[in-house]
This record gives sequence, structure tokens and C-alpha cells, in this order.
Amino acid sequence: MGPLPILTEVPTDVDLSALQADLATDGVAVLNPAHADSVPQLVQVVKDARANGIENFQVVVLAHDYNPDTSLRDLGTELGRQMNADADHPLTVLVMSPSQVAGYSTQLSRFQIEKGQDGYTGRLALNNPPKAAEDFATVANDATFPWTGFTVGLVLVVAALAGWARVVTRRRSRAVDAARRAAAAPVAATVGAESSDSTVPTTEENGGSAVRSNE
Repeated sequence: MGPLPILTEVPTDVDLSALQADLATDGVAVLNPAHADSVPQLVQVVKDARANGIENFQVVVLAHDYNPDTSLRDLGTELGRQMNADADHPLTVLVMSPSQVAGYSTQLSRFQIEKGQDGYTGRLALNNPPKAAEDFATVANDATFPWTGFTVGLVLVVAALAGWARVVTRRRSRAVDAARRAAAAPVAATVGAESSDSTVPTTEENGGSAVRSNE
């Protein structure tokens, strides 16, 4: 049996063909009339992000929120699929709604995307799409996974586990030694008793006593 299909919730009220055509013009698609005047600023943000290394950066501003909120991510994923995006054809899409945000990228890592979605303060200013897009691009582009701290933490964990293993091994060794000594004690006592019984007193003819060996 082949792999199970991945279920997606792409917004049904978004015309993907029109959306792609809009994005192809300047990398920006604003579907929310309340932010129609932010298009020039968003276009500049897109240009700056591309100049700073985020190839084919694009921004989508939706008119309303969606349930589930993963629909925004699914929209970005579907755009990437239809645009044949991959490592050789990079695409990064930031999808925003009034209170939701999601990023999709074939260039940025998941760590970078999540950092970008958090912005500088833990939440992008979605009521200001140009500011939100700029913060996303800057934070995501600058974000690097803390490999040094991760490596140090991993080494400490391994060292702690090794120390714990040594302690457990020593305790088990001591327990085994104690059990062996306890098992050997009755045997030693029995041998001692048998040795005592091997000497039997006999009476000499002159009325004295002598010890006759079993030998």
C-alpha cells in the first residue's frame, strides 16, 4: 500500500489562478481591501528581501481568517506545488490574514520560518502587513539554529548517562559479590564442622586418653 495522501485545507474562496497572476507581477497579492494602499510598501519589502538573499519571496494578504488556521500554510504549499518550487527553484511565500500567519519555503528551514513568524516580539504586527512582512524576512533570514548550545547540551546529557551507567554497574557488581559471599558462608561452616568431627577420642590401656586419627 502506498503512502497516505496528505489532506489539505486550501481556502476555497481564493482563486489560485488569479492569485498566481497577481504574484507574478510584483510578488505581492493583497486580497484585503483594508490594506490595498499597502501594496507599494509591500513591493519594496519583497524587493529588499530578495536582495538580501530570500529568493523569489512573495507575500499574500488575505481578507479574513480561516478555520483551520493551517489553511494559510496549505495555501502556500499549494502555490509552491503549482509553481514547481523546489531546491533548484526556490520559493518563499508569507501568507497573512487579519490574525493568522504562515510561511512556506523551499529555501528557508522550518526553524527559520517559525522564527520569522514570531518576528521580534513573538508575534508579527499583522495589522500592518508591510511591517509584518519586513520583520518576517529579516528575522527568518538572520535566524540560525543554535548548534553550539545544542551540541554542548547533548554532550552533557551523554556524560550524565555514562556516569549513571557506571554507578548502576558498580552497584550491581557489589550486589553480585555480596550474594556470592553470602552463598559461600554456609559452605565454609559445613566444612569446618566436618573437620571437627574427624577427630575421635580413644581410651589408652593405662587409663589415659589419646586421640586416634581417622587416617
